Amino acid sequence: MVAPWIEDLIERAIGALGRADHARALELADQLLAEAPDHPLVRAIRAQALLGSGAGEEALEEAERAVELDPSSVRAHILLGLAAWRTERLTRAQESFQRAVKLSGRKPGVLVDYAWFMASARGPRLAVLAAQDAVDADNGSSTAWAALGLAQFRLRRRQEAEASLKRALQLDPNDPYAQLVMAKLLQDQRQDTKAVALASLLEDTPGTQEDVDSIRREAKKRQIARMLVERHADPESVSHERRPAWWVWVLGAVMIIAGLAVIIPPVTLLSCLPYLAVLSLLLFLLRRATG
Repeated sequence: MVAPWIEDLIERAIGALGRADHARALELADQLLAEAPDHPLVRAIRAQALLGSGAGEEALEEAERAVELDPSSVRAHILLGLAAWRTERLTRAQESFQRAVKLSGRKPGVLVDYAWFMASARGPRLAVLAAQDAVDADNGSSTAWAALGLAQFRLRRRQEAEASLKRALQLDPNDPYAQLVMAKLLQDQRQDTKAVALASLLEDTPGTQEDVDSIRREAKKRQIARMLVERHADPESVSHERRPAWWVWVLGAVMIIAGLAVIIPPVTLLSCLPYLAVLSLLLFLLRRATG
């Protein structure tokens, strides 16, 4: 029997998690831990609060403890999957998500969580199958469609990915998963302005900052490259600029020498100096023209 005040703390901690106030949730979870260390829900709450605070290793330990205390808890297995994913233990994460799917009786929401993990972190072919399962289980889930779009995008099936992502955003224009993948697709299509604008909507969404920064960096790099080309500052474009043909210089020099021969016939050593000057200039210009 759980004391009423402990139940009240649990409700307040769950409310803090719902508001994404992970610091407050962790504070309440620590109070609960001192009073009910073997309560699986307390461990699950603390694991989720630690995940939201960026403490992946501690979250993993708490989630493992929650699973030990209640092996049949779907929530505990999902949290263990998320914590293992956060700490790059991908095989462990996949096993935990699969266990959660089985324990839930293939509940649509759990299938969606599993599909997004597979699309983000595992092989895209298996991810397409997992995402299709999620879509079949809940055709109205924008995140399921986003997972399918991501898996298709990773397989370079761009048209199918675009159709899936458009469907996701029709269902929920504010779905951060769909927005993120669509931004990546737009950048792949070299629509950088649209990609950056869409990515900017995710600035305050936890876990997306790295992707947002990557999209902005790539857009900036392409912008600079375009400016260099437009200003003829691209080394490759400069090296291919057309230079006057060598025979133009030869023809010009011959005409100058012929003119000099009429004006100053080369009868003395001094009168040959202009010819030597023209020949020297010709050699200099030929050297420049042929680079």
